[in-house]
Amino acid sequence: MSSTSPSPSPRIAIGGILHETHTFMEQPTTLADFEMGSLCRGEDLLREMIETRSGIGGMIEAASARGWRLLPTLYATAMPAGTVTKDAYQGLLTDLLDRLRRALPLDGLLLALHGAMVAEGELDVEADIVARARNIVGAETPIVVLLDMHGNISPGLVEVADVLLAYDSNPHIDTHARGVEAVDVMARLLRRAIVPSAAYARPALLLPPQSTGTDDEPLSLVHARAAKMEAEAAVVCIAVMAGFAYADTPYCGASIIVTSDNQPELARQYARELSDLLRARRDTATPRSLGPAEAVAGAAQIENGPVILVDSADNIGGGTPGDGTDALKAMLDQDVKEGAIVLADAEAVAHCRTAGTGETVTLHVGAKADNWHGEPVLVTGRVQALSDGVFRPELPDNHFAAFYGNEVRMGHCAWLRVDGVNILLTARKTPPMDLAQLRHIGIIPEDQRMIVVKSAVAYRAAYLPIATAVIEMDTAGLCSANLRRFPYRHLNRPVFPLD
Repeated sequence: MSSTSPSPSPRIAIGGILHETHTFMEQPTTLADFEMGSLCRGEDLLREMIETRSGIGGMIEAASARGWRLLPTLYATAMPAGTVTKDAYQGLLTDLLDRLRRALPLDGLLLALHGAMVAEGELDVEADIVARARNIVGAETPIVVLLDMHGNISPGLVEVADVLLAYDSNPHIDTHARGVEAVDVMARLLRRAIVPSAAYARPALLLPPQSTGTDDEPLSLVHARAAKMEAEAAVVCIAVMAGFAYADTPYCGASIIVTSDNQPELARQYARELSDLLRARRDTATPRSLGPAEAVAGAAQIENGPVILVDSADNIGGGTPGDGTDALKAMLDQDVKEGAIVLADAEAVAHCRTAGTGETVTLHVGAKADNWHGEPVLVTGRVQALSDGVFRPELPDNHFAAFYGNEVRMGHCAWLRVDGVNILLTARKTPPMDLAQLRHIGIIPEDQRMIVVKSAVAYRAAYLPIATAVIEMDTAGLCSANLRRFPYRHLNRPVFPLD
């Protein structure tokens, strides 16, 4: 930023690259995966994301309302999956940085990142992005970064950014609001109304995604205390990072970032307090679950539905393929009437499309992506309906916004009814973040006795309002809550619960 005050229309660059990386998955994330998510370059970024409820949508809306001149670079997202290939990362990064150089001179830079992205040859992607951006815009130009609260944050990222903010809710229903907050913080920086001083603390704690709901302990207690701290004038913002346990990096796990207004000792004190509180309550972060057969039997005993069966080990939002079959097999074995499950299986979709609506087909479904998620199940059923897999979410604020904008694209889909079980087959894996996913093809969620959701926490905003009960299942999958199953190589040790 120049030594004089910014003009009435500050020049603010905006962009971002988001990916939650499951490093234990064998399948890499390629450029094609970003192209199937959101990949916007230049002015397309503003046109496509301005009316979305995403974090960057909040930034665009709030900055435009202030009359700022936004200079778009690149915005890229892909569904959580394996390590991002070197070619994909370097290609996206180069494009973003080239556009950033062409935008100079600047008064500020707004970035939407994830915090748990890993690429081939780069374990700390977010720090790399911000450091390279810093080299371009200079030391005096403020950089404000919005993160997913599942980010694994290193001290290096804290050092190169001016202010780090993060979502406060899981399910992520406040992404747009946090984007607006990022712009408010940038406005204060441009007016020189604050001098940011950040402190970082790491409690050496891995939380499985099943334990990162912000309405549950331990995070609910930490957020409650953080909210009181943020009410103080000296505190700019607090990022409570739950971490993403399946991204094997040195700083994988929970962390706290407290940004004060030129009070570094206060920031350090508050960061330590919140970190200590999180670690002191770590024993509340051990999820309890039932085997799939026991879970289905229990759901069948509940008179009214739907009962939500949580298949969190096949958590699509955590990077899994979304084709695990343990729950489906249990429902079929117990002759469930009016159960629903979504499986990502492009091969099965193609089979159903070839047969056509109303036809009876026999085929194997599920468990085709890897050996972590059960075995394919041979079924015979009727093709009830086919669709293009496009729907608009019913919830105004939802997880989908950052990945898809306002319209979700699952690829071709088929509704296959096998005895009493409704199977929604999708060409692309799509997490259960909205009831319109089922409803768009004719499956009525409220009419189901039980619904399997392949999620850890993100399903709650959509499904809890219609649920009569929730049962956590212990199934096969790459997002198992038992973190001792995973061969960490880069993680700084000791860390709970591994040590």
